[in-house]
Order: sequence, then structure tokens, then C-alpha cells
Amino acid sequence: MKSYDTIAVGYDMNAPVVIFAYNRAEKLRACIDSLSSCDGHEDTEVFIFADGARDESDRDAVNRVRMYLDSLKEEHAFGRLHIVRRPANWGLATNVIDGVGSVIEGAGKVIVLEDDLTVTKDFLTYMNAALDFYLDDAKIWSVTGFTWPVSDFSDYGHDIYYSYRACSLGWGTWKDRWETVDWDMKRYDDVMSDRRLRRRFERGGRDMTRILKDQKAGLVDSWAIRWCLSQSLQDRYTVYPVRSLVKNTGNDGSGTNDLKRKTLQEDRQETGVHENGKSIRLEHLAPDDRICRDFSRYHSGFIRRLIRNLNPAGIKRQIRRLGK
Repeated sequence: MKSYDTIAVGYDMNAPVVIFAYNRAEKLRACIDSLSSCDGHEDTEVFIFADGARDESDRDAVNRVRMYLDSLKEEHAFGRLHIVRRPANWGLATNVIDGVGSVIEGAGKVIVLEDDLTVTKDFLTYMNAALDFYLDDAKIWSVTGFTWPVSDFSDYGHDIYYSYRACSLGWGTWKDRWETVDWDMKRYDDVMSDRRLRRRFERGGRDMTRILKDQKAGLVDSWAIRWCLSQSLQDRYTVYPVRSLVKNTGNDGSGTNDLKRKTLQEDRQETGVHENGKSIRLEHLAPDDRICRDFSRYHSGFIRRLIRNLNPAGIKRQIRRLGK
């Protein structure tokens, strides 16, 4: 695990935003454009970590990202902008762990995006409010502006809900949570051998154990599953909005783990949640049994397994799994 250097953060009113980019210049441009349209963008410090080329096949695409970043450096809409160009290919997991770690060490809190995400106008308002509101609630592990089409919220009566599973699509957390993560998964054997711990972990979806096993076997390199493991072992929650403020634009096959598909959640997030001036009501709640059950079923279902496995990376992973 690479040790990171602390990056000094100049703004303490809003949480800094960290963006991870690789080889999709147009996706990154759309992400930056949407963030630039958010309320509060001018008081927000932004850090972009651009990964290096994996091999010659993606060098041109990586160079296009860096050319865009050069132009962005000259004229941007944020309070401050910092661009870190990785000298080689670090991979998403190492890039995220090091990048988030370096910023959160100096800022105490952070908002994280990847290049294939776009956000609604009120994303920063909601995320900063949520980071302030839940700061001292020891049961909250992270907050996110994204939500899955997991349940029927029409009669729910709240604007947010708690989940046992963290989200990697537009999220935020605090230094005191981040620094407790065991990136080496030292308790992996405990979870695999203790049915109680494994059931607790799978409250966020039965797919989580398979991803964790793949991580241990070296079939995937996921920071997120290790983040979720530490959350489960500490029995904490992630706060989700009922309606999404984040849209995943990587569902067009441009990502290494994506199928070309249109999901229900994409249909449900055209306007965000501040319709007719209505804001999101933040509350201290408890996990709703029905929503948590629906959430788990959604991530445990057959369609989700197809999405994860029926793509080039998933097929290669299955072949390697059979060979072990």
C-alpha cells in the first residue's frame, strides 16, 4: 500500500471535491461541466487525479484527457483547481485510496466523483449539508448523492434512507471514518468463517461476498469492496437520497466493467430533488426494514449478476476463477 502525502486544502467552508479520471475525455468534460453548474461551485476546491496509460492501446485516449486538463487549468469555475497527473498507470483502486487519503488528511472531509458521473445543480448543496449534519453521528459511515432503483418510495415519508452498503457513485465521508479502513482485509478469514459476520456483510446484497472473494483471489482490484467490508465490521450506515442527484454516464460500454444498457435509475433522475423549490430533509433515522430488504434483493438479483459478469472483464474474471 503506497503511503500518501497530505495535500493542503485552502477552503474550509465547502468540502473539497476529488475527481478520478483515466481515458475518457468527453465523460470527464461532462462531469466537470455539471459540477461547474452546481450552486456553490465557486467556493469549492477541486482535485483531479488523472491516471496514466496502461499500455500503448490507451495512450492516445489518456493524452486527450491530459490535453483537456491543460485547457481546464487555464479557465475554470471553481474556487481552486489542482490537477495531479499520475506518471504511470496506478489503477482505480490505488488512485482512489491515495487520492482520497491525501486530500482528506488535510481537509477532514471529502466529496468524491469519477469521470463518468454527472450531477444535478443542487448536488454540492446537499452533499455539504449532509457531511455537516451527520459529522457527529458515529453510526454514519458515508453519504451519497446517488440512489439505485431499489424500492418504491412513494409512501415512505422521508427524503433520505439508510443502507448497510456504501456507494461509490458520488459520495462523501470524513477523515475519522476513512482512517479506520483496513485496506489489507486482515479480518477476511473472520468474515468467511463466521456466519454472523458474513450475514451482516450481505445485508447490502449477496453479491458482496463474491466480490470480496474475488478481491482476495486477485481477480478484481476494488477499493469499494474493502471500504464496504470495514463499514460492515463497524456496523455503520450510508445515507442515500430517495431520488438521485447523480447520473452514471458510463453505462454505454466505455467502462471496463459496464454493459451497454439503460437502467431504471436513469429514467428517474432528470430533475434532481429540488423540484418546485423543495429541498432534501436530513434526519437521524434507523434503517427501514422494507427498504433494506428491497436494497439487498436488488443487488442480489439475477439481472445484477448478469450486468457484473456479461462483459469482457467479467468473462475474463470467470475464466480465471475456474482456473484457480
